[in-house]
Amino acid sequence: MACVRATENRSPNRYPPIDRSSPRTDTLVPVTATIDLGALRHNVRTLQAHAEGAELMAIVKADAYGHGAASVVEVLQDEGIRHFAVARPAEGVRLREAGCSERILVLGAPFPNQLAVYSQHDLDLTIPSTEAARAALDHGTSTAPLRAHVKVDTGMGRIGLSPDEALSVLSELAQASGVRIAGIWTHFATADDPESTFAETQLTRFQDVLADVRNTSVPIRPEHVHAANTGALLTIGARAHNFRAPLIRTGIALYGLTARPELAPRLNLRPVMSLHARVTQLKTVSPGTPISYGAHWRAPRRTRIATLGVGYGDGYPRLCSGRAVVRIGNEKRPIVGSICMDMCMVDLGPPDQLPASDVQVGDKAELFGATDPTLYDVAEWADTIPYEICCGISPRVPRRYEDASSENEAKTAAPPPSSHDVL
Repeated sequence: MACVRATENRSPNRYPPIDRSSPRTDTLVPVTATIDLGALRHNVRTLQAHAEGAELMAIVKADAYGHGAASVVEVLQDEGIRHFAVARPAEGVRLREAGCSERILVLGAPFPNQLAVYSQHDLDLTIPSTEAARAALDHGTSTAPLRAHVKVDTGMGRIGLSPDEALSVLSELAQASGVRIAGIWTHFATADDPESTFAETQLTRFQDVLADVRNTSVPIRPEHVHAANTGALLTIGARAHNFRAPLIRTGIALYGLTARPELAPRLNLRPVMSLHARVTQLKTVSPGTPISYGAHWRAPRRTRIATLGVGYGDGYPRLCSGRAVVRIGNEKRPIVGSICMDMCMVDLGPPDQLPASDVQVGDKAELFGATDPTLYDVAEWADTIPYEICCGISPRVPRRYEDASSENEAKTAAPPPSSHDVL
């Protein structure tokens, strides 16, 4: 079934184009996140080539994992992405207001009193329960049907219909004039773990549901079927999207990352975000001088200390205290003392040696980027995953967008959809 574009029956001027011309404020703060849109373009082209003809659904929830959803979506639309997903209706509304005219799926479970928002802003709806299905049937009309993606819980345990419930709900929706079945989907719990077999169990359960759908007396014709996320694309491969009209939901890989560092070599991705902070003060301290809250760290020698204008209030984790290094003066130097809300301190070494002798107030330190230290490093120091770090960069940190894509770089077009022999 052909993809039904969200632009049907809509005035082309209903949503204005995305505007990134807001006044620059990054000169007023000592920390900036740089978003490399050229890397984003490279990543989506890499994923399109790896998808073997399946369409990509770009996950842009949580402000595109902290990268700035409006700017990210603009680039992805330019690269041919026609399906997007967010977690909450408000995120979808903001994308519409920013000019996105493509399909937007809200992944979270809906509240019945929110369904008018889906209709008003042309958002695709997740049906995770019989209660949600009833609400959709009550709200949708033949002149303005809701587009529904029925979620099957095959083992994630968050939201979704059990495999035993799915067929009856799908059958009821298929016979209603006020609902269009835009998709059937599930989500893997362990697909990013190459050693786990549970994703295979989930895939089998999902395939069984699809077999029931094919064999039912009521015609059920979903526009799309989707199970694969980035992890499944890398560990399971084509079997995770061997459906008719498949979608691959990709999130973290768009931003140049994988859930686990060991998966990174499987795709040639480029980190999209880097975080830099400026030196706001320099001082030379005597041996034994305590640094920061708690006085847990003391200078072992005469030491040059650089204070950086970044802290956990900006999303740089306090757990990195005493663990992290930054790149400053072309060297990696350790953060010392407790990371504060708005500042952290770096040991530059003896004041008469490099890099201490060369670093000046206003110089930049790289907290993570394409080279060491990376976002993976920060996640390890903070005992968490890369997702949490990039999502946690505070809105008060300005995003500076750069697009250094070479005009001579050939755009890798996604191959035409391959034939699929199962629903």
